[in-house]
Amino acid sequence: MRRLIDPPKVEGGLVLVTALAGIAVNIAAAVCLSKANRSSLNVEGAYQHILNDLFAFIGTAVSGLIVVLTGFVQADAIATLVVVVLMAKAGYGLLRESGRVFLEAAPAHIDPDALGDRLVREPAVTEVHDLHVWQITSGQNALSAHVLVDDAADCHTTRRDLEKFLAAEYGITHSTLQVDHAEHAELVGAGAGHCEDAHGPVHRAGPHDH
Repeated sequence: MRRLIDPPKVEGGLVLVTALAGIAVNIAAAVCLSKANRSSLNVEGAYQHILNDLFAFIGTAVSGLIVVLTGFVQADAIATLVVVVLMAKAGYGLLRESGRVFLEAAPAHIDPDALGDRLVREPAVTEVHDLHVWQITSGQNALSAHVLVDDAADCHTTRRDLEKFLAAEYGITHSTLQVDHAEHAELVGAGAGHCEDAHGPVHRAGPHDH
């Protein structure tokens, strides 16, 4: 804030030339990183770092030009504050995503309830419970669930079909599915012979409570 109230002397021309050189270097670096696999938080963090540097140099160039044209030296401090806000925004996004990994939360783009409802619409599936979806690390999601199927269905075939479905539709390639036959229609349910204390919602075909 002192630089806003009592700013030091700023060499606008030197600031502008230095900023333009920085812009060129960071544009080249950003183009290279944009082609990498940004599903990795490490790569995304590096990319955001380069972008923030680019924004900083753009702000510096603008402030340098203002100083050269108008002599308004406070422009340099104002540009710095704008860059700080952009850095805080990028940092918050990275912390939020890394927090999902540390807390083993569901990926942001997957709603476990909606996924459970979708699974029970697959052939032979009558119920899904004990459904858990979490992130192992950035770009790698895992799922576990207890699945009940029709008595006439083949458990192994159903499990393989569900694994293929999860990989194709949700990108979940790490799945652990316990597949059992529903003993008969009136016993289908978390409190009747299967998982008497089911963890989380019980998903069945047709209307049901979560």
